[in-house]
Amino acid sequence: MNAPSLNELLQNYSANRLQLQAEGIYYLRDVDEETAERYSRDMLLMALAREGRPESPITVYVNSPGGSVGAGFAMMEIAHRVLHIHKVPINTVITGYAYSMAAVIAQVASHRSMGSMSMMMIHSSSWSLSGEDSKIFRDYHKLAEHYQELVSSVFASRTAHQSKTWWKRFIYSGRDRFLDAAECLKLGLVDEVLAYPDDPAQHQSRVFNR
Repeated sequence: MNAPSLNELLQNYSANRLQLQAEGIYYLRDVDEETAERYSRDMLLMALAREGRPESPITVYVNSPGGSVGAGFAMMEIAHRVLHIHKVPINTVITGYAYSMAAVIAQVASHRSMGSMSMMMIHSSSWSLSGEDSKIFRDYHKLAEHYQELVSSVFASRTAHQSKTWWKRFIYSGRDRFLDAAECLKLGLVDEVLAYPDDPAQHQSRVFNR
């Protein structure tokens, strides 16, 4: 039996991707500029096909280590357009993990669910900078403050748990905050935990670190 050619593999991949778009399904992995462009294009195409049909949501499956803050917010802008201009619901499903910026993106949804074996992690942004002292300590400090306020506002508004000040202190503590599905549900970071009869995960609500 001959192995499929590269052209055949590419054709099959394109056909599968088109089928997923037709079903309103998107898989999110890395959060970078290239992904943000593809996400924006695909989400708008799916939204146009579903405009005015709230019974036909778009489902975004998230299994992501996070990535660029700027790219992440670009994706969130598109999600807001889909929700509020095209009137198409978006559901997010965390399957595995949603770390850093992926945890923020997962909040922009009509309904947020998470597998019982999945994890979420939120933490401070990481920066790699070089240049003049004045530019780094003045301009980038302003940018960091802007992102901190924005991220804290997202979590405060979507969870309805605690204030923006509480979330800012919780997120930007200098720690990596790993949260299991039960903790995310308790904090209001998801609306539903998906569990199955043979699910090996036995989650107990635990006291999270403040």
